[in-house]
Amino acid sequence: MRKEYYNTENQMLDLYMINCGYEDCIDNFVSFSSIRNYYLIHYITKGSGYYETNGQKTHIAAGDIFLISPGQLVRYTSPDPKDTWSFCWIGFSGNKAKEYLNLTGITADIERSVNILFYRNIMECLAYIEDNKNNISQLKLNTYVLNCLLSLTKNTVSKPVRAETHAERALSYIEYNYGNEITIKDVCTYLNLDRTYFYRIFKKHTGMAPEQYIMHYRIRKSLELLQYSKHSISEIASSVGINNVYYFSRLFRKIMNISPTEYRKTLDKTKILQ
Repeated sequence: MRKEYYNTENQMLDLYMINCGYEDCIDNFVSFSSIRNYYLIHYITKGSGYYETNGQKTHIAAGDIFLISPGQLVRYTSPDPKDTWSFCWIGFSGNKAKEYLNLTGITADIERSVNILFYRNIMECLAYIEDNKNNISQLKLNTYVLNCLLSLTKNTVSKPVRAETHAERALSYIEYNYGNEITIKDVCTYLNLDRTYFYRIFKKHTGMAPEQYIMHYRIRKSLELLQYSKHSISEIASSVGINNVYYFSRLFRKIMNISPTEYRKTLDKTKILQ
């Protein structure tokens, strides 16, 4: 039995599927010696055979994964009729295909590790294609590629994270969440850090205490809204994560030495003068 799908959509994406398939070989299997311009990953589900490249021949068996890279001349065979093999595969390419592959931690052509998830993703992909022959989503296909690569990701020993990295992640978290009523506890939970330790590294990195930084960041974003939008002061306060407009006005005056309303008036006068 052989099931195979070739993606005929030409794409210029960071990552996309070329093909995928599954085969139960019923006789001596010999692949053509060929060079591909995309990555191709096979997972052997049953039996054994040989993988040949660069003049070297390696025995591979059920549970093994072998990778064929662009420009690599490879031949794989299962010459023993008593030990026919079965395997599934996925081919992919894209502007960042190599980077995605590197994220899995795979560095060798052959990996000795049973990976049922890879097989399951391929079979689910083939079932999806079969059920949606006339309406195949490229986004869905790319999801299967990502899931296959994710299933191959190795568990590596975690390296200690630098204090600067924690601080930078905190800044990114604040940038994307300042519009919500986030607290320092929320940031520490996100980073999985002790509050006291976080306070120390954040202040060292930014020169400000976390609470102070968040307040200043919210006011800085409100300045943009006051200048470039016609939203009310109450709406602006809420959009920067402060639902009490009176507290927002007090905080704004404390930092800017002027109220939000007065600040907006100075902007209006400047526009008139211009």
